[in-house]
Amino acid sequence: MFKKCLLAMSLCLVLAAAPKVKVIDLSWSNPTVAFLEKHLAEMEKDSPLDGLTIRFSGKPEEIDGKKHAPSSGNAWNRKPWKFEQLQDEIQRYKALHFTQFTDNFFYLTTSQMDFDWCNDNDWKSVASNFGVAAKAAKEMGLKGLLVDIEEYGKNFWDYGDDVHPKEISYDELSKVVFKRGQQWGDAIFGAYPNIILFMPYALSMRNATLVYPFLNGVIDVMPPTALIYDGCESQGYRAKSPLEYGRIQNSLRKTIRMEIMEKNRVKARAQVLLSPAFYLDAHWTASRTSIYYQALLPEMEEQGHVKFFARNFLGAMEEAEPYIWLYGEKRCWWKGSPHSKVLGTWDEAPNAEGLSKTIIALKDLDNFRLEPGKNLAIDPTFTGKEHAWTLWQLEDDKKLPAPGNGVIGNGKAVARKVKHGCFHQTIPITPGKFYFYLVKGGYQGSSGRAGASLCFQDASHKWLSHNVNLHLKLPQSDKLETCYGYVLAPENAAFVSIQCGVSGQGDEGEIYFTEVSLSEF
Repeated sequence: MFKKCLLAMSLCLVLAAAPKVKVIDLSWSNPTVAFLEKHLAEMEKDSPLDGLTIRFSGKPEEIDGKKHAPSSGNAWNRKPWKFEQLQDEIQRYKALHFTQFTDNFFYLTTSQMDFDWCNDNDWKSVASNFGVAAKAAKEMGLKGLLVDIEEYGKNFWDYGDDVHPKEISYDELSKVVFKRGQQWGDAIFGAYPNIILFMPYALSMRNATLVYPFLNGVIDVMPPTALIYDGCESQGYRAKSPLEYGRIQNSLRKTIRMEIMEKNRVKARAQVLLSPAFYLDAHWTASRTSIYYQALLPEMEEQGHVKFFARNFLGAMEEAEPYIWLYGEKRCWWKGSPHSKVLGTWDEAPNAEGLSKTIIALKDLDNFRLEPGKNLAIDPTFTGKEHAWTLWQLEDDKKLPAPGNGVIGNGKAVARKVKHGCFHQTIPITPGKFYFYLVKGGYQGSSGRAGASLCFQDASHKWLSHNVNLHLKLPQSDKLETCYGYVLAPENAAFVSIQCGVSGQGDEGEIYFTEVSLSEF
């Protein structure tokens, strides 16, 4: 019966080893350089973040009789920036000493947008402004630009908006916008070829008719060293199951197939990546009548806010490549936000106790430990004292005992000369619940493959379809590795077989497992 489960590993989706995700903050409290100079050490202490979106501003110069300075809101503007205007900010930023925030971005929005798609002079300035920002980002060692294309001033992403001549047709305008995308991309990539463009909305900005021709132009000139991260903002804000992040990933890939010109689809698939989003106010500060709060019900209230967030964070980790971004308004991750409407830190919010520690723990699954009593596996560290684990083997299509081929005890389950087999135990579970499964192990001079499975049974211990099971591969390396995944227990499931599997071993070496974690979440 275990043969069926082991062979199913080749038929089911295989999840990767625990990814190393990075968490980026995008919020009302984005710091300035001046704020960082005063508060950086305190901000980094015990922080769950890996990066910030930072507001930069340059020295003002007179243009048309008025003072104008580069700032986060006015890059989409006919008034040109000069690199020299940002020199003071650049030098002050470079003098900062970051230890935790390694992946920072130059924050750019559309709040002071002012251009005409069809005006060459306007677009000479717009493209140049972004080129200046990219050059500054490279000089400062930033990962790239946070480019928020959502319209906070004039609307300009739809045909009919007041940013082009009225007599031009949509097809003609699309061709112009495609060229503007090329022009914009050339300026950015020319200044910083290996830049990351971090965009809360990119291809995911639907019902905006000019976004696709613009991004087609950008992707057309994008070098292989550059990346675009699409935050899929609206979909991420409303996700309430870890399974939904896979659907968001598939939606992005489908959009690439449907909307990107054929010659650039392979490039886009490799260089336009998903960065899942979380709207923290929907979890902790929004009114219960808020559409975003309502979108997360009833699961969020049934599970508890932090547990609900953690469950979905795991789902986002499966799809992040490697960024996850957090948007917040009424609270922030550090004390003393200069924003007048910020109430305090996220950990101080009602129902948010332990949020930072939860994120830190989930990010470091190699060192993840369940709270006492939360691990459903019996003898999860293979002491051998509870006789919970059994070695099952398949040899020449017969179930044969294999003395010495499997040793359990002293913190390890060790397999030798196993062609097909697994260490296993069976425990009762609750149907319709999500389960998180994590296994640690490694290879010591051994050929073959190691993996981990959860295989469900009904009340009479009859195996359920392999399509409802979870199958993981343990990466092959010379060090201790971790694999993890989550699965929804079928409604007709009553038991789950926890399996640490081995196949294809030769006569030499060992495959070993050191730890198993199984929790309902």
